[in-house]
Formats: sequence, C-alpha cells, structure tokens
Amino acid sequence: MCKDSVAAADAGKKKVQILDEVVNSDLSAARNEYHFRTPFLVDRLSPLLRDQRDLPMLCLLLNIVEVVVPGVLIVYGVNLYEPPLPMLVRNLAGLAYCVSLLLLFQERFTLCIHFASHRNLFHSEALNLAIGWVIAPFFGIPSGVYKLHHVIMHHIENNHELDTSSTEMYQRDSLPDFLRYWLHFAVLIWIELPYYTIRTGKYGWTQAILAGLCIWLGSIVLLAKYVNLCATIWVFCIPHVIAMSAMAFGNWAQHIFVNPKDRHNNYALTYNCIDTPVNQTTFNDGYHIIHHLNARLHWMEIPQYFYDNKEKFEKSGSLTFRGVHFLDVGIMVMSKNLRGLAEHYVHLGPKETAPTVDQVVEKLQGWLKPVPADELGKKAK
Repeated sequence: MCKDSVAAADAGKKKVQILDEVVNSDLSAARNEYHFRTPFLVDRLSPLLRDQRDLPMLCLLLNIVEVVVPGVLIVYGVNLYEPPLPMLVRNLAGLAYCVSLLLLFQERFTLCIHFASHRNLFHSEALNLAIGWVIAPFFGIPSGVYKLHHVIMHHIENNHELDTSSTEMYQRDSLPDFLRYWLHFAVLIWIELPYYTIRTGKYGWTQAILAGLCIWLGSIVLLAKYVNLCATIWVFCIPHVIAMSAMAFGNWAQHIFVNPKDRHNNYALTYNCIDTPVNQTTFNDGYHIIHHLNARLHWMEIPQYFYDNKEKFEKSGSLTFRGVHFLDVGIMVMSKNLRGLAEHYVHLGPKETAPTVDQVVEKLQGWLKPVPADELGKKAK
C-alpha cells in the first residue's frame, strides 16, 4: 500500500509530454472513414462533389447504401417470411443488423452528416438534403433535425444558455448530472428544440422540425402497422435510442471541460484530441476547439491549422490530449480517472514550462465545475 502511494506521488510530479516531441499521425495517416472504394460508381459520381477532398464521404455514403439497404430488406424479409419464422430468429436478425450498423457505420455517418451540415457536400441541393432527410433516419436521427440541432442551435448559441444541449450548468463528472443531461438531450429535446426556434424567432426552422418529426414518426407508425412491427422496431426505433444516447454522451464528453471563469472563450469550452486513430475514421473530429473557432474549415485542413496556430492555443490555456478521443475522455472523467487522463495531456509550449501531472489534474478538476448560476445569462465582455 505504501509503495503504491509513493509511486502515485512520483507519477504526479512527472512532467507532461510536450507537442514538439509528438509525431502526430493525423498529419499523414491514410483516411479510414470508409470501408471500401466502390468500383465504377465512385469515378462516375465524384464530379457531383463540390470539393474533391470530400471523396471519402462519397465512398462512405456508397458503402452505406450498399450495405444498409440490403440489411434493412433482410430484416423485413425475415419478419415477413411465410410461414412465420420463430420470434427468436426474427429478433436475432434485427440484433445482427443493429450491431453491424453500430460497428460499421454509426460513428462514421454521424461525423459525415456533421461536416456535411456545415459545408454542403454536393452541387445538388437535393443530394445534400437526402443525407439529413432520407439516410439519417436509418441511423436513428429524425428527418431534417440534425442541422437545426447542431449548426443552428449548438454552434450559434455555443454551449451557452439558449443551447438546450449546453453542459455548463452541470457537474460534469457526476453520473446523476449526466442522466439529467441525457433526459434533456434524448427525450425533452423534441419539446425544447421547437421551443428554441420559436423563442429565437426562427419560424422557418419551426416548420422544418415539425415537418421532419411528422414524416419520421408517421413513417414509423405506418411501417409498424401495415408492414411489420418487429422489423420496424429493429430498423428505426432501436437505432434512434442508440443514436440519441450516443450523441448525448458525445456532446457531454466534447464539452465536459469548460472554464467557468472564461466560458465565452472558444478556447475554454472544449478541447482538442490529437494523434489518435479515431481522427482517421471521423474526419479529424478530435480538434473540437478548432471546429468551434471555424466550423466551415475543411476537415482535411484541421490538423495543419492546429500547428499553424499552436501559439494561440498555448497562450489561451486550452486543453490538448494525445492518443485519446472524446469517448475515452468522457469515460475517464466519469470513472474519476483524471490522473490517467492527465497522462495524455500535451503541453504546447517549451519543455521548461511544462506542468506536472498533478498540476494538470488540478486544472481539470476546476474545469468540471458548473458555471455559477449568477454567471449564466451574462453576455461575453
């Protein structure tokens, strides 16, 4: 026991790693957002892209059509087969479909629609709309809702009071607080999001979200009633629960560290994750400070932007972690493993000024505290 305490004390006094000694794979690693390049179709459809650097997105969308559509047909086919197959077989088919969707595409598609919502992917507006209105429901995201929720609300309100997905008022290493947050994000959002559009005078978006919810819910009801209930639950309802829960934890983790004394500063309301394989499957999503600074910056340019502006990140006191991504950070914080997370912290300045692991832990603890109630509602100075 005594040896463990001594070892922990020594580890706490150790200096953290510095950026100058990091070889960042994000700058040169091969893209891994899609699983395979579809022969012929990629070459024929690539002229439809507004920016040829978005070819991985096109490859991913083709993968989704080529895998998800047959998967959906199989689930409905198994449930409609005559004579009826045993319920166990029908549910196993649905489970296999959901697990495949989650492992192969869920995170990739979520980040694809994320960046495509900030920068139109195609020249054709119909194709751009199809991502959020036609494809998204198969990943549990109601038609037409993502852009309003993320681009119009979250980025404009910037994790502050009018953002119904804001994390500021919560103790962000508390499980009860996360469960309250999940309730707002995954359930009450269907009340709070339309209310947000009315409160801020965005009436066109009020019509859009109501239309999207009616189409989404109406389609589910019709499919469940007139086609097959079991298949509809597996194809649309369970992915919805998974998607909303995953996005709730994702946004919680992305904004788990907020400096309560400087919450209006983009450098102090999230953090960057560098040199992680997840950046190669999520269009460099780990650089979340940069995304809040300039949401329209092309995802291919983000890692270099980080290095070009590292002095600004250093002077602002921003947080950078290496070798972990948002899910890892969220889990480590919620499991009270701040020391383990501090081992991944990267100091952006010279070696002589690098903090110790203990000093980083202290800083992280301060950034988990709720923004004081008397500060909420105050405008940036």
